[in-house]
Amino acid sequence: MSVPPHPHVGLQTVTYLFSGAIRHRDSVGSVQDIHPGDVNWMTAGRGIVHAEDVDSSPGAAPLHGLQTWVALPREHRHTTPSFEHVPASKLPLVEHACARVRVLAGRLGDAVSPVPTFHPLTYLDVELEAGASVSLPVKPTHALALYVADGEVAVGGTTVERGVLAHLEDGGAALALHSVRGGRAVVLGGEPLPDPLVIWWNFVVDSVAEGRARLADWEAGRFPPLAP
Repeated sequence: MSVPPHPHVGLQTVTYLFSGAIRHRDSVGSVQDIHPGDVNWMTAGRGIVHAEDVDSSPGAAPLHGLQTWVALPREHRHTTPSFEHVPASKLPLVEHACARVRVLAGRLGDAVSPVPTFHPLTYLDVELEAGASVSLPVKPTHALALYVADGEVAVGGTTVERGVLAHLEDGGAALALHSVRGGRAVVLGGEPLPDPLVIWWNFVVDSVAEGRARLADWEAGRFPPLAP
């Protein structure tokens, strides 16, 4: 699989893999292979172009992962484009009995991710063995969701199956998770942005008119070219 060059504006793309490998290229000159447990964190800001190629060589592991968008606050939507790659070895790992939590962005108690963000976030990779339970300290002001990548994970007595993204109700300062058969999930979210925004194609902008204007920029070749 190959994702051809395409633009982004006003957001950050987050690529995180459970298996397989991807090569990332972008218009700020980055060429980076990403492997399971690493974080690719690309800040589009005022405009960036990137492309991705999946490792499909003989014997390569099947691709399984997430790519999510983080909307930039209005005051940072036109920031200088940039790219950060943080290997798995640099990300905090918090271990509990029969459970492991990797802090991809934001913090979990005293464990703080080195990934730079423009807004308070929660981004956690949670692995639960069969029968495991864990209580995670989270910010009660963060709007959160849970995506189950493998197995099943229960939240507050409700079981969420593989491939389901569940919106979590506003709660307290702890998130209780449990898995009967074992599971792996990503907990993600953050402080709600104070200003309204528009998602228009690959862009986070202030209005539909701005989205159309940026699409016209792309079609006219006014975005920076992909680095060779």
